[in-house]
Amino acid sequence: MKTIILVTCIVNSLQKSSINIRDRSGEGDPIVTIEDGKIRGRHDETVDLKKPYITFQGIPYAKPPLGNLRFIPPEKNSNWSGILDATKEKPECVQGTLDITGSEDCLYINVYTTSLTQKKAVMVFIYGGSFVLGNSSYSQYPPDWLLEADVVYASFNYRVGVFGFISTLDEVAPGNIGLKDQCLALKWVKHNIDRFGGDPNRITIFGESAGSASVSYQLQSTCARGAYNRAILQSGTSLCLWALHRRAKRTAHDIARFFHVDSWNTNRILEGLRKVDYKTLQQVSIGIASRIALENPLAGIQFGPVIEPYHNGAFFYNYSEKGLSEGYFDHVPTIIGVNSNEGAATGSIPALIRLYLLKYDIQFELLAPEDLTKYLLDRRIAALAIKTRYFNIFPLSIQTESVIKFISDDQFNRPVLRTAGSMAKYSPVYFYVFSYEGRLGGVEQRTVPGVRHTEDLGYIFRGFPTRINNISESDKLTSNRIIKLWTNFAKYGNPTHQNDSVLQNVIWPLSSSISNSLVYLNISANLEIGINPFHDNMKFYEKEIYGKYGQPPYDTY
Repeated sequence: MKTIILVTCIVNSLQKSSINIRDRSGEGDPIVTIEDGKIRGRHDETVDLKKPYITFQGIPYAKPPLGNLRFIPPEKNSNWSGILDATKEKPECVQGTLDITGSEDCLYINVYTTSLTQKKAVMVFIYGGSFVLGNSSYSQYPPDWLLEADVVYASFNYRVGVFGFISTLDEVAPGNIGLKDQCLALKWVKHNIDRFGGDPNRITIFGESAGSASVSYQLQSTCARGAYNRAILQSGTSLCLWALHRRAKRTAHDIARFFHVDSWNTNRILEGLRKVDYKTLQQVSIGIASRIALENPLAGIQFGPVIEPYHNGAFFYNYSEKGLSEGYFDHVPTIIGVNSNEGAATGSIPALIRLYLLKYDIQFELLAPEDLTKYLLDRRIAALAIKTRYFNIFPLSIQTESVIKFISDDQFNRPVLRTAGSMAKYSPVYFYVFSYEGRLGGVEQRTVPGVRHTEDLGYIFRGFPTRINNISESDKLTSNRIIKLWTNFAKYGNPTHQNDSVLQNVIWPLSSSISNSLVYLNISANLEIGINPFHDNMKFYEKEIYGKYGQPPYDTY
């Protein structure tokens, strides 16, 4: 137990979540009727332009997953009588380490619209948070700028951590409950959004980090097929090493054993863990999962999606890299991209974690991608080539910039570019690199060059991660450009459907528009078209690592 507490303390220092409620309900609140019943929303206005909008918060899309419904895929909610009060946000799903927040009764959706009668393009956001954190609250992701660009915005909660991703990799607990929550929510949007002024034939799903990987999985699953028309993936896909939980079965069994539950029988595991108080279960499970993940964080995080055994109701049961390369995904128009230096946040890690990097000097075979090969000798040879290229003979712990570059390439650039290249063979793909170094992403003093993970969100959601007053003209212009590109795509299926001075009259070409190259839009102080981002290191992995030592099929890349 002391080990679990120590691990949770470390993880707690790195993870943060919050929920807040904006309540301005009063007389004259709008009422919308859907098949489930009547819903009362409330009027509000955007922060900057004071544009009026209507919000409906806390609409149930599934039955509360309590009691015997814990660890079960979501079931559609029952109808209600009277008028549902949707003027306040509902709790986030259970999360945290020592300070446990949220509720198991959390499967709710929020809709923001500027008109109940028009048919506007719809953008549905799936939050990130390493599959263990996150919520759809206004305070976390305020959509004011999107609403000012005249789209309907929707967001929802889905289960995370042990409640959303426990799996024993059998038909009793196959996993991916959180992804199945997302699927049901997307079906809700498709079925009901016209009542909120949205066009059910112009629905764009988008997400960042684990939310982006979730979008990637939704594209490859048939669960929500037909419930959306386009997709935007920001800094994550199913090919990212962290987006697949390879230790799910071991994690589930270790959690069961901690509570003295029979871990040899999956039914008994679920039955036993259903009896555990949700706060205790969350605290213990995140500790155990973190301890296991820390054996090699490069190979995956605490909880996440799994490859399910094939069965009725399976969400995902294929090797992702193989499926994408063979065209087994929904061929809708897609925007995919990364920030210019995703791993830059590594530069601020505590000294304790920096010492942990010494592990990779001793067990350098862990530097090789987890999915590369099952042969230890080949893995060690490949890992030595990787270590030499990125770190030479020096310890990792004293090479901050090299560690950052390696993490950016290994955890983001390589898998995301591979995803884009595979998908572009079958469907329209627009690729970007976000390299604008401003303040809206939350970095006041930049210690290393490049844009780190999550910074792009600050240019889409006003106030993420913290509200900044006195926004510079350059920051605002960059935000306006991203908002216009993203909402143009949602409206027309093309981010630059016509010349636009705000976008410097740049036309963003498809990533496959030049043979044998990946064309991309560099979003910096200016918009510029380029080819083959991160080219040298990507070629190194393709030819010298996967080309020589790879053992397909790959589940990630």
